Amino acid sequence: MIVLGIDGMDPTVLKGYMDAGLTPNLQRLASRGGFMSLDTTVPPQSPVAWSSFITGMNPGGHGLYDFLALDRTTMQPYLSSVRIFRTLDWGTIKLGNWQLPIIAEEPRLLRRGKSFWEILGEHDIPTRIFRVPANYPPVGTNLGKVISGMGTPDLKGSSGTFTYFTDDPGWKAGSISGGEVTRVAIRNGSIETSLTGLANPFRVGTPATEIEFRIDVDKESRHVTIEISDQILVLNEGEWSDWVTVEFELIPALIELQGMVRFYLKEITPNFRLYSSPINIDPRAPAQPIASPAEYAQELAEQAGPFYTQEMPEDTKALSEGVLTPAEFFAQSEIVLDERRRLLEYELNQFNAETGSAFMFFYFSSVDLRNHMLARQQDPDHPFHDENTSERMAKAMQTTYQEMDEIVGRVLEAVDENTAVVVMSDHGFSTFRTQVNLNTWLERSGYLQLSDPARRNEYDWLDGINWAETRAFAIGLNSLYINVQGRERDGIVDPADREALAREIAVRLGQWTDEDTGEHIVTQPLVREDIYSGDQLDNAPDVVVGYGFGYRASWATTSGKIPDNLLEPNDNEWSGDHCIDARLVPGVLLSNKALLLEQADLRDLTATIIAYFDIALPDQIEGKPVF
Repeated sequence: MIVLGIDGMDPTVLKGYMDAGLTPNLQRLASRGGFMSLDTTVPPQSPVAWSSFITGMNPGGHGLYDFLALDRTTMQPYLSSVRIFRTLDWGTIKLGNWQLPIIAEEPRLLRRGKSFWEILGEHDIPTRIFRVPANYPPVGTNLGKVISGMGTPDLKGSSGTFTYFTDDPGWKAGSISGGEVTRVAIRNGSIETSLTGLANPFRVGTPATEIEFRIDVDKESRHVTIEISDQILVLNEGEWSDWVTVEFELIPALIELQGMVRFYLKEITPNFRLYSSPINIDPRAPAQPIASPAEYAQELAEQAGPFYTQEMPEDTKALSEGVLTPAEFFAQSEIVLDERRRLLEYELNQFNAETGSAFMFFYFSSVDLRNHMLARQQDPDHPFHDENTSERMAKAMQTTYQEMDEIVGRVLEAVDENTAVVVMSDHGFSTFRTQVNLNTWLERSGYLQLSDPARRNEYDWLDGINWAETRAFAIGLNSLYINVQGRERDGIVDPADREALAREIAVRLGQWTDEDTGEHIVTQPLVREDIYSGDQLDNAPDVVVGYGFGYRASWATTSGKIPDNLLEPNDNEWSGDHCIDARLVPGVLLSNKALLLEQADLRDLTATIIAYFDIALPDQIEGKPVF
């Protein structure tokens, strides 16, 4: 069996393209077996949905409810799927400007439950799992090969930090969302600058490592020559480089870490503009656990070329911050997709070389991330719609679906009739026109109080809340919490009253309408006891907030802020989303094998994979086979 995971593929959009004859291979797949919408999770967030697919469990079992989880002892959020744990701390020995930390830390995957490929491995089924989300550090098997996906950091340990080198006076040096701006100056036709890497734990104060490099600028022929880490590359304006190896020295001649970057020369004049991608973990010499077995990353890189390893390779932050244009973002995402094609070709050859039963999962991010960033180009009612959108950008999603169709055609061509081919997505998509300030609604409804309302714009990450008078608060994309006594650090709500208060808030949220349009802002407010079950239920948010069409939690809500306004137009390049009412954004399921259920969800697909290989379904699997 081969499962192609096409993140964000929407059944309504796909049907339109199929009916128009634009995706013939997906139509051929559907005609052989079937095509249906695939119910997603509540909430329809990627780490939540993919974890349900991986384990066959609802979130109450696998324990992931949002991109962010809440540490109730500190009242601070953390990434829900992975966290760094210190396993040894014997202190630090200082030697002048150097130090020796006798400390050990390791990233741990927080998803509970056994993955379906572990179950297959226990029954001697070889598996290949390429970049399934919510699987970092990667969980492998004795007969499996796995590359980690969403959750994998860059070399700095961040989710992806690009660098923008420029002499444009409109840009100040320093940090921006998802990146760093480095000011440069052209002197005698050259630029001397540096690329900042990870913090050095062996230096007192843990300063950032740096690699100095030189850029020779030829304004007349409009190209540059870059000398970095004993490599020389030439770039013309508008050109992307291949991967460039960079080595960061931690202890001279003893310890260095290898990463890799791509450069893009935007412009030489009138202003110099050079983009450097986040420093990716190099699969040829991984500095973090990104594969199981570890040598699998090197195998892929040697056979199919180096590839993006960071969790979201398409640089959405660079587009949002105005460093890349929509057209440049699309070009960068094409580089990602070209890498995927090469890797898939290699994986198909290895898969076809297997004898007997075998399973392969291969993941594509293009539909999801292009939809997030280019939705406004196709939505004339979006407040950030550009009437001068080029035809290429207006048809970006059609192009993307057709590219996916070509990939499906290649897979169908490569396999024999004894191989089941499944195409699935974890959720669909909607436009994101209006930001909803959920904490502001809680404040105005009498559930939340600020210590000093006049300073509200200074507060974030739940700072400034008067916890002695606050009964409910929100942080993350869909999560609302009751401030429970004995559970939250400064809780005041009697545990016996928690569920009743959650139900009261859910009812009132469902009655909230937009004064300008009359539309319901929240169309799926759900109390956790009504949707989840399992031994992780106590860690769930008390209310899961499913927004109506066009609405989504504001950027302020995700980081625990309480702005003045209830609603704000979304003027961000991130203009499409799916973290809303789950009924509005189902995923897709297509297969060359007959689909016997009238409706299915992600857990049914998990059951299908296991049952296809004649394995009895373990108790943790909540779904039923669709074949």
